[in-house]
Amino acid sequence: MPELKTTDEMSGLRRSPENTCCGFRRYGGMALVLVAVASTCAASYFAGRAATPTPVVFPPIDATAAVNSENYSMATGDVSEDAEGLFVLDHNSGLLQCSVIYPRAGRFMASFTAQVGEALAVGGKGGNYVMLTGRADFPRSSSTPAAPSVVYVLDTATGNYACYGIPFNKVFVSSNRPQAGALVLIATGSANPILDRDAIR
Repeated sequence: MPELKTTDEMSGLRRSPENTCCGFRRYGGMALVLVAVASTCAASYFAGRAATPTPVVFPPIDATAAVNSENYSMATGDVSEDAEGLFVLDHNSGLLQCSVIYPRAGRFMASFTAQVGEALAVGGKGGNYVMLTGRADFPRSSSTPAAPSVVYVLDTATGNYACYGIPFNKVFVSSNRPQAGALVLIATGSANPILDRDAIR
């Protein structure tokens, strides 16, 4: 008849050094696999971050444009922080117009005009003009609004030029109120001044 083992003897059999060693091998191998996978993932993550280029951030640019043709001149210039004016000069009539699109409305809702022939002393109709815009920080108030831009017009036949301001009220933009008026003549000058030779001597 086979000899029966006691509970203590069975417990000792289960905890024999051979069984403990095999358990360590099994769990140790799994731990090594997990460490290897984690290391590979970490290396891939940091390698990917290093390979990703740093985004380039460009500073905002305040730019205007101006073009001229035989019959018309066009230019753009800021009239507020979020809108710009389109300036169109008809060379035949001398009519200068500034039109402004309201960003919220998405259509032209401001218009300002001037007759440049009068300021430039152009005899009769028609002239050879060039036009461009510039910036100027004029004092402004609710009663005397002013855009931060001016428009310059030159008659190439005489050399006379004029500078106009835009009485644009940016408060009207937020309420979508249309506005219209005359461009403000600020100053005139000549590219061909008459020299007083006696004063030079």
